[in-house]
Amino acid sequence: MKRKDLWLKAGLWLGICLRLSCSAPGFSVEVAPAATRQQLDVGVAETLELERKTEAARQQWEVDRQTLAERTHAMELEEKLLAVRLRKLDGYREQRLAEIGRLEEGLARMEDVGLRLEPFLDELVGRLEGLMGNDLPFALEERERRLEDLRESLDRYEVDLAEKLRRVMEVLRIEAGFGRGFEVGEETLSLAGVETTVRVLRLGRVALYYLTLDGRQAGWYNQRLKLWQPLTTAAGEAVKEALRMALKQRAFDLVRLPVVAEEKP
Repeated sequence: MKRKDLWLKAGLWLGICLRLSCSAPGFSVEVAPAATRQQLDVGVAETLELERKTEAARQQWEVDRQTLAERTHAMELEEKLLAVRLRKLDGYREQRLAEIGRLEEGLARMEDVGLRLEPFLDELVGRLEGLMGNDLPFALEERERRLEDLRESLDRYEVDLAEKLRRVMEVLRIEAGFGRGFEVGEETLSLAGVETTVRVLRLGRVALYYLTLDGRQAGWYNQRLKLWQPLTTAAGEAVKEALRMALKQRAFDLVRLPVVAEEKP
């Protein structure tokens, strides 16, 4: 269809040229030679080729324009998305800055606490040593070794403050546990100047009682006088029954045992 239009345009152009020539003074119609017709055909062909190339260029331009429009639209969408992300990142940054500020304040407080905590731990260990010195004489070797290890760890530079605190709390937990429940063990005591193996019953941190292996002699530790003392026959029977209950050799029941009354200030 386009080729036909081009031929029509070329014919129309040729007709206009002939009309103008015919209307000119002294016009005479002559038959164009073959060379002139050939030149005309070449000119028409060139015109058609130029029109074809122009149409191809126009179509390519249309394709390029559509491609650029799509890319522009995609870039505009990406710009909007990046703007939204940027606003969110600004919000996140503000939150992180606020969090960093809180952490820095916390670190400053921790440094202040650390300066006060280490001497406080030393004070706690000193109090624990005093407690053991005034406590009932049970598991002395174990407790003294644990306390000595704790003191050495507090004096070591490479042990950080958190680990020192953990070790102190662990020793305090163990010592607090001695105040609950009861325990039975064998020890060698000096009774009337004779080394005697006995069973010792510990009732928390309240009292210590002993019973010889043959069951003939019972006694208790007088906390006020800091020495072991024998008990009467009736009290000895109560200690014997308490030992049997602690060893789960009989059902639990109430027994009357001597204890040291707390001194009034």
